Amino acid sequence: MEKKKKFYLSLKMRLLFLLFVIVIPLTFMVAGYQRMFENYSRSYNEIMANLKVANEYNIKFKSDMEYSMYRVMIGLIDVDKFENGDILEGKSKYATVVKNPLNMIASARHAFGKSIERVPGSDGDIKIKGILSCLDSLEKAVNRMIDNASVTGRYDENVNIWENDIQGLCSMIQDYITQYTYYEMINMEQLQKELEQQVTKRIQEYMVLLACVLTAGTFLALAITNSITGPLGRLQQTAERLGKGDLDAKADLGSLEEINVLARTFNHMSERIRRLLEKNTQEQKNLREAELRLHQEQISPHFLYNTLDSIVWMAEGGNNRQVVEMTTDLSDFFRTVLSGGKDFITVEEEESHIRSYLKIQKIRYEDILDYSIQIEPGIKDHIVLKMLLQPLVENALYHGIKNKRGGGCIIIRGYEDRDNLIFEVEDNGSGMDPETLEKVRKKLSGTFEGEQADLKKGGFGLNNVAQRLRMYYGDQAEILVESEKGIGTCFKIFLNKKT
Repeated sequence: MEKKKKFYLSLKMRLLFLLFVIVIPLTFMVAGYQRMFENYSRSYNEIMANLKVANEYNIKFKSDMEYSMYRVMIGLIDVDKFENGDILEGKSKYATVVKNPLNMIASARHAFGKSIERVPGSDGDIKIKGILSCLDSLEKAVNRMIDNASVTGRYDENVNIWENDIQGLCSMIQDYITQYTYYEMINMEQLQKELEQQVTKRIQEYMVLLACVLTAGTFLALAITNSITGPLGRLQQTAERLGKGDLDAKADLGSLEEINVLARTFNHMSERIRRLLEKNTQEQKNLREAELRLHQEQISPHFLYNTLDSIVWMAEGGNNRQVVEMTTDLSDFFRTVLSGGKDFITVEEEESHIRSYLKIQKIRYEDILDYSIQIEPGIKDHIVLKMLLQPLVENALYHGIKNKRGGGCIIIRGYEDRDNLIFEVEDNGSGMDPETLEKVRKKLSGTFEGEQADLKKGGFGLNNVAQRLRMYYGDQAEILVESEKGIGTCFKIFLNKKT
C-alpha cells in the first residue's frame, strides 16, 4: 500500500492557532462587556433625557401658566397680543415676560407626548397620559378665559375659571410630573441593580472562560515550545555526534515543518560530508598508491641494475673519479626520492634531483644524450611538489631521445611570469603524431577512458604528475603539452605562486 504523506504544521500556523485560542475568547469577553455597558448607557441616557424634560416643566410650567392667566383675569393683558407669542410688560431691564399660555400648552403636549420615551402600560406611561389629559382640559379653560377677556361683565366667571380650573389643572399637572419623575427614578435604581447583577454574572462567567483560555493557552504554548526545543535538542545532539566523527548520525523528522527543513538540510549536509570524506580518503589512498608506484618507478630494478653495472664497469676500467661522481649522484637521487617523507621541496632541491638523474643517464647514454638546466635563481626558494619534473625528463629521454636516430637534447627551464611559476621540459626527440598527442592530452586532463590499460604499457610518470597536480593544487595548476612528429615535444607546468 502506498504510504500516506504526513502533514506537518508550520510554526507560523501553530502560533496563529495559539493566538486565535487566546484572542477570540478574550474578544468575545470584551465585546460582551461593551454591549452590556452600551445597553445600560442607552437606557440611562433615555431616563436622564426624560427626567430633564419633566423637570423643566415641573419647575416653571405651573408658575408661568398661573401668572399669565392671572394677568389675563385682571385685565392687564391684551389677549390679542398673544397671537404674536409672548408679551413683554415694560421697557426697562426689569420688564416682565408674560408667557403665551397656548404656546406653553402646545410645547408641553409635544414634550410629554412625543419627546419622552415611554413604555406602554407602565406607571410612567399612565402619568404622562394624565398630564396630556390635563393639558387638554387646561387648553379649554384657557380658551374660555381668553374669550371672556374680550367681553365685559365676565370677570366673576374668569375668577372662577382661574381658581377652579387653571390653578387646579396646573397643580394636577405638577403632581403628575412629580409622580412621573419618581417612577423614572425607580426605573434608574432598577437599571442600576440589573447592571450590578449582570456585571457580577458576567464576571463569574468570564472568570471561568478566562481560566479555560489560560489553561488551553498554557497547554498549547508548552506544546509549541516542546515541538521547537525537542527537535532542536535532538538536532543539536545529532550535530555533536557528527562533530565527533559519527558520519551515520541522521536527524529525525518531527511535526514542525521549519525544524524538518533544518533536519533535511542537516542530513543532506551530513551525507555530503560523508561522501566527501570517503572521496578524500579514496583520493588520498590513490595518491599514496601513485606516489608509491612513482617511487617504485624511480627505484626500479632495471634502472638500479644498469646504474650499478655502469659503476662496476667504470671501476674495472679504473675511472675512479667517474665512479665517485656516479655514486654520489645516485645517492643524491635517492635522497630526494625519499626526502624524509615530505611531499613538498624547494625548486633548488627539485633541480638537484633532476640534475643527479641526468648526470647518471648522461654517463649511460653519453653519445645520444645532451641536456641543459635553465632555472632562474629568483625562484629556487619557492616550494613545489616533489618529483614534479623528473618524470617528465624521464619521459623525454625514453620516449623522445632514445627513439630518435643520432640522439638529442633535453632542456629544462624554470621562470616566473606574473603570478605563475612556469616549468618547461623540452626535447628535440621523435615527437608525436596528432593522434598520440591527443591521447596524451586526455591522459593529462584525466579524461582518457583507456588510462588504466595504457598505464600497464608505460607512461605512468606523466599520469602521476598530472594526478598529483590536481590533488594538491586543484585549479591553481595546469600541465600542457605541445609536440610535432620528427620535431620534438615540450611539456609546460603552470603553478600559481599564491598556492
